[in-house]
Amino acid sequence: MATTISTLDAGQFMATERPTTHQVFRGNAAGRQQDLLEREFFGRVVLPNGTVKSTNANRMNDLNAAALPFVEQFAKQPVQIMDVGISSGVSTVEWYEQLSGAGIGCQIVATDLTVYASLLTLGSNFGALIDRHRNILHLDIMGRGAPPSAKGVQGLFAAVVRMAFRAAMAVDRSLPPLRGQTQECANGMLLKCEPVSLLTKKMTQQSSLQVVEDDLVTSDKPEFKEAFHVVRAANILNRAYFADATLLQMLDKLKNRLKPNGVLIVCRTNDEGINNGTIFRRVADRQFQVLTRVGSGSEIEDLLPMV
Repeated sequence: MATTISTLDAGQFMATERPTTHQVFRGNAAGRQQDLLEREFFGRVVLPNGTVKSTNANRMNDLNAAALPFVEQFAKQPVQIMDVGISSGVSTVEWYEQLSGAGIGCQIVATDLTVYASLLTLGSNFGALIDRHRNILHLDIMGRGAPPSAKGVQGLFAAVVRMAFRAAMAVDRSLPPLRGQTQECANGMLLKCEPVSLLTKKMTQQSSLQVVEDDLVTSDKPEFKEAFHVVRAANILNRAYFADATLLQMLDKLKNRLKPNGVLIVCRTNDEGINNGTIFRRVADRQFQVLTRVGSGSEIEDLLPMV
């Protein structure tokens, strides 16, 4: 569905149609203009697995509405929620606003594999966002944002810029951000490094939202054991991303994070923007019971009995 932009917004949008990291995170934009900047920017932040960091607004509205009655069952106390694989956090903020609007007090722990990055600048015209493993996620080239790779002439230019940053990282390899400590500021012989959180600015405006980097495949966080009334995993537990053996491992980890009688929400948005999800309850013997479905249900529903 096409997005309608007002005349004023359209003019502003064209001026920042390829925003740089500084324009998005250090600029003075607010409201609709900030939303436009973030949408364009995160659509060019490419993670090592080939996915982008963007999430469309209002993408989970029907899923949130279906889950609301089951979340309300815990509302006599602050509801402890985990939102897994949040990307830029847009859907997490929308969910929090929906629950708050319904009078439900909640605290949300939002997780993603890559939340914290370092912006490396080389001279005054070039920047590169890197993750803790020094993967280049985004480029700033002469005042315009760009994905780390592309086709044609743009791809050749991006490759040259990547090579320049790789060479500079080798020279300044002892800097903390180049050794995994992306949240530290540092200056080297060639590079200046400053921390960036790859999240919508709206995430930082809510004290009830906590963000944690988390790898469901490899990490083990004892503090999360049976800590949550509700866990949502949207657009992460997909057979297009993982083999069934890995999905079972991830589902088992999420099950262990649920309190007894807790609710697990699993959903995937298809290419047409339609959500297909299933809402489960963890019942006796740590098994899962289907509470309701959205669309045609989760594509991995058949794996739950095996967890």
